[in-house]
Amino acid sequence: MLKKLLLSAAVLAVLLVCAALIFQRVAGPSDGASLLPAETVLYASLTDLPRSALRWRGTALAEIGREPEVNAFLEKPLSKWLSDPGAGEAGGILSGLKPGRIFFAVTKVASDRVDVAVGFQFWGGKTDFDVAVARLRKELPAGDSTRESYAGDEIISTGQGKFQLCSAAHGRWGFLATDPAVIRSLLDRVAGKSAGPSLAGSPDFQKAMHRMLPAADFLFFLRPKNVADALVEAGRSFGAEAIPEQIREIRATEAVAGTWKLDGKLQRDAIFILRPGAAPGEPLPHKSTRFTGPGTIVYADFLARFAGLPALAQKALPDRQAAASELAGLADRAFGPEGALVVTWQEGQMTPSGIFSLEIRDAATAGESLNKLLAFFPEAVVTDQGGLKLYSIPSLSNPLATPTLALTKDFLIVGLDPAAVARAANAPGPDIGSDPAFAPALPSFQSATEAFAFVDTKLLFERAYSALRPVILFGAQVMPGISGTIDTSKLPQTDTIARHLPPVILSLRRFEDGVLIESSGPLAVSQIALGMAAGAAGGAPGTR
Repeated sequence: MLKKLLLSAAVLAVLLVCAALIFQRVAGPSDGASLLPAETVLYASLTDLPRSALRWRGTALAEIGREPEVNAFLEKPLSKWLSDPGAGEAGGILSGLKPGRIFFAVTKVASDRVDVAVGFQFWGGKTDFDVAVARLRKELPAGDSTRESYAGDEIISTGQGKFQLCSAAHGRWGFLATDPAVIRSLLDRVAGKSAGPSLAGSPDFQKAMHRMLPAADFLFFLRPKNVADALVEAGRSFGAEAIPEQIREIRATEAVAGTWKLDGKLQRDAIFILRPGAAPGEPLPHKSTRFTGPGTIVYADFLARFAGLPALAQKALPDRQAAASELAGLADRAFGPEGALVVTWQEGQMTPSGIFSLEIRDAATAGESLNKLLAFFPEAVVTDQGGLKLYSIPSLSNPLATPTLALTKDFLIVGLDPAAVARAANAPGPDIGSDPAFAPALPSFQSATEAFAFVDTKLLFERAYSALRPVILFGAQVMPGISGTIDTSKLPQTDTIARHLPPVILSLRRFEDGVLIESSGPLAVSQIALGMAAGAAGGAPGTR
C-alpha cells in the first residue's frame, strides 16, 4: 500500500513539473523586470490582476461596499458612471484581453527624448490584443504604418506625431514601445533568447527589492539620478541654472522602490530609498505621547532636524535675513531631537484641535529663541495661567484660530487656540498607549527610528461624518443639482462604515543602506498622498 502511494505521489509530481514547464513555455516569463534592459530608468507593474481582484474582496473598503446601506447610496452615482459609453467600451476590451500582468517602463531619458515601453501578459487571444492596440492608436495622431517580421513575430510601427509607436506580441505577452530596438529586445527575452543584462539582474534593483513587501500587487522602481541629469541638461538648453545642493542630494540616491499590497482588511505599502552610508537609527523615544489621550485621532512624532533651517529662513525672510538666520541657528541648538503633532477631537466638538511640540534640548537657548521669535511679533499677548505663560499672536489670528505658544520644562508647544496648548501643558493623563485601537500600531511604534504616525480612522470618521451629515442634508436643500448625483435620503449610518475602518499606521526606519517607509490602513499613506495631490492638481487654476 505504501509503495502504491509513493508511486502515485511520484507520478503526480512529474505531471505537475511537466505542466509547469508547458505553462512557462506558453506564457513566457511572468516578471516584467526580467524582460527590460538593465539601464531602465522607471519600472512600474501590476503584478497579478486576477490575484489582486480576489484579495480586494477581503479589504475593509470592499466590506464597506457590500453593506446594503452603502449599495443603496451608491446606486445613483454608479448608474450614472456606468452609463458612460467609454466605460462600457473599456470594460469590453479588458474582458476580451484578460490581462494578468501589466508593466510600464521608461527605458531611456534624455534632454530631447523619453522612451517608454508597456507590456501585457494576457489570457485572451492575439486578436484581442490587436483590438486593444488599434483602439489605443485611434486616440493618437494618425500616422503611416510599417510592418516588420522579426524572428517570426510581426512588429507594427506607426508614426504618431513626434514619436513612433511599435507593437508586437509573442506567446501570452504583448508589447508597446517607442523605440524599435527596445521592442526587439523584449521579444528576444520573452522568447528565451539572450538580449543582454536585464533590470531584474541589476544590483541596485535587487538591493531595493530586498526591502519590499513579498507577493505585492503593485511595485515600482526609479533611478532618480538619470531623471535629474536629463532635467539639468534640458534646463541648460533653456538657460536655466541648476541648484548644486539639490542635484547632489538627488544623485546621492541610487534608487527609489515601492510596493503596495492588499493584505486582508488592510492595504499596505513599503517605499525604500536606496542611499547607503548613513548609520542605522535608534528607536524613537516617543516622549510626546504625554500629550495624547482619549479622543486623539492623530499622533505623529519624528526626528526634528534643523541643520538646513538657517538657509531656509534667509530665503523665507529676505528683508530680515540676519535676524532670521540667528533665530534658526538658536532653534537648531535649542530643540530636538523629537517633534510631534497631536490632533484631538472630543465628542460634541464641532472641529478638532491640535498642538505641535518640540522637545527642548537646552532650556536657556530655548528661552532665548522664543524671545527672538516674539521680536518678529511685538503685538504678542502674554497670558499667565497658573504659572504657565501663553503667548498669543493677534496678527496671525482669525475667527477660526488664535496661534498660541507655551514653553514648558521639556517642550515648546504650539497650537491654534490657547485652550489646546494649556490642556497639553497641564493635563497629562492616560496616553494613547492604553487605547485598544492603538494595539495594531505597537510593532511599528516600537521599531520606528525616523518617524511614526497613527490615525484612528474609525474615530475620525465618526466625528467628521457626524459633523458633515447635517451640512450635506442642508446643501441638498439649497442646491437642487446635488440630487442628480446622490440621493441624500440614503446616506449610510455612521457605524455602517466606521466599524470596518482599521487605523492608518506609518513608520520610517533608517538602515545602513537607506530609509524604509511603511504604512497600512484602509488606504495606504502613499494612496492618500496621491489622492490629495490629484485633488490639489485638479483644483489648481488652469487645470480645468
